[in-house]
Amino acid sequence: MRLAVRNLILGIIFLSSAAIVQSQTPTATGMGSYHPYEIAGTYAHMLTDGSYGLGMALNGWTASASAGVLSRLQATGEFGSYSARGVSLKSFLGGPQVRFHIYRFEPFVRGLFGISHTAVNSHGVGSSFTIATGGGLNFPITDQLSIRALQVDYYRPYGGYYRAADFLRVGFGVSYQFGTR
Repeated sequence: MRLAVRNLILGIIFLSSAAIVQSQTPTATGMGSYHPYEIAGTYAHMLTDGSYGLGMALNGWTASASAGVLSRLQATGEFGSYSARGVSLKSFLGGPQVRFHIYRFEPFVRGLFGISHTAVNSHGVGSSFTIATGGGLNFPITDQLSIRALQVDYYRPYGGYYRAADFLRVGFGVSYQFGTR
């Protein structure tokens, strides 16, 4: 419980400092430009539905890369690693992501599909087909660098150790967009 409160406080401080930095940025920095490639790193906290007794909270991170297919549509690949109490979960996901530009914000929605692998006490216990659907909100700091202020996904493995368990994945991080079209 103390760790969750500490992480919440750190997240609020992080987001508050992002708002202060943004207020120092001039408005004419080209916020409407388009970059077809994006890489992002996100701290993630996953909550289970309690299907296996007590609800388990996993902490970890995701790293993703996206390439523009159309002006708003991207193909995204993501690797994630989460762990807690001797349980680790790793995922390799990919799928479409649609992003928008609304004033200074860049919301996105996505549907990722792939495989996840679970290990308990360093022993592999199974792999499963996994979906992660959700979205988030990027807050541009510069033309290329953004704060990923929020990322929320419904995360569901089918089969394996966590067959039929529902997860809520919440995170924040940074995003870097580059390239020209």
